Amino acid sequence: MDLEKDALELILSQLKNKACIKQIVYQITQKVFNMMRDEGKRIITDLEVKIEEMDTSIPVEYKESSDFEFSLKLGGDILIFYMQSNVITFNDDFPLMQKPYIQEDSSRKYFGHITIYNFLADSIKYNRLEDPGYLISRLLINKEEHFFVEGSGQLNFLFQDLEQNVVTGDWLRLIIEKSISEAMDKDLIGPKYPDIKAITLKQQRSQSLASVRGEKIGFQMSTDDKIQG
Repeated sequence: MDLEKDALELILSQLKNKACIKQIVYQITQKVFNMMRDEGKRIITDLEVKIEEMDTSIPVEYKESSDFEFSLKLGGDILIFYMQSNVITFNDDFPLMQKPYIQEDSSRKYFGHITIYNFLADSIKYNRLEDPGYLISRLLINKEEHFFVEGSGQLNFLFQDLEQNVVTGDWLRLIIEKSISEAMDKDLIGPKYPDIKAITLKQQRSQSLASVRGEKIGFQMSTDDKIQG
């Protein structure tokens, strides 16, 4: 039947175009993530040298958890870098979709994404699964290795020019350094006394005190934004 043939041709066309583009974006995102690993290692190495020169003992550490995750420990903070396995796009009303650069070529609207979350080092050390984490930044990369960053503080406006921003090691190092600074700039504030007057025995025994622990100044956390343990 002609209808059946037309349907198969449409599927083949979609596979050839959209699926191929997404595969290219995924491979580029892997490449960029590996570049971020290298830059993260270099930053930690550079900091170790500086700390040794200062004759002090501030813990800094690079840790690789999987092909999709690594972390940087800096004093009492840990930044977790995670490469999402899915390629995404956005609704037409998303500001990024209005850029002439994307409207000129719709295949540029597909992105790999790498997220950077900030957790307290003690949350990881003591396995406090209910402690909150904070999204510091999200890096979006398309098939042409152009990138766009959303984030907290300066990270929400420094890297907005998708058409001009092309991935390099220097750019990635700057994004990591800004993410570190943003995380360390936010101090932990203690909870109010009425909030910690009563806790469960389970909370006390397990140190799972997310509901009564302080949260970091400067991060606006809605219910949807909080990390689930």
